Amino acid sequence: MLLATALALANFKLFQMPGGGSVSLGGLPVLLIAARHGFVTGSLCGALFGILLLTSRPFIVHPLQFLLDYPIAYATLGLAGFAAWQTPLKAATATTVANFVRLHCHVVAGAVFFVTDTDTLSQAIASSYVYNLSHMLPETLLFAVLAAYLAAFQSALCARQS
Repeated sequence: MLLATALALANFKLFQMPGGGSVSLGGLPVLLIAARHGFVTGSLCGALFGILLLTSRPFIVHPLQFLLDYPIAYATLGLAGFAAWQTPLKAATATTVANFVRLHCHVVAGAVFFVTDTDTLSQAIASSYVYNLSHMLPETLLFAVLAAYLAAFQSALCARQS
């Protein structure tokens, strides 16, 4: 149910980048799955979510970019399941760490996209950081605030399930 909610929320974007990437609430239910069921289930659901995103907004320029931008990047949201969201700080930290790792997947995928014969790899990575931070930073902050709120005021929603 949360995975279907994630896919629905991913279609309501606060803003969309021209070359792929957007700010939406789609990742929040995946983070909740990780918080409730742990790293493995969260990562599997995240990878499935990434693949399902291809049905609505595919942007593929290279096989490595596909893997890093979709299943692997969203699987990293499962990292939020390593810590129990018992306090708002733990929830915000777990969410931020998971999105930090996700950012780096998108950066490497973007470097594959940005690299040209005239650019060096370091220029491509710098360009990719600038581009991906423009949508990942607001989304990470939004997720951290919402995760902290849920941990503080809806703790049953974030509690580990057996």
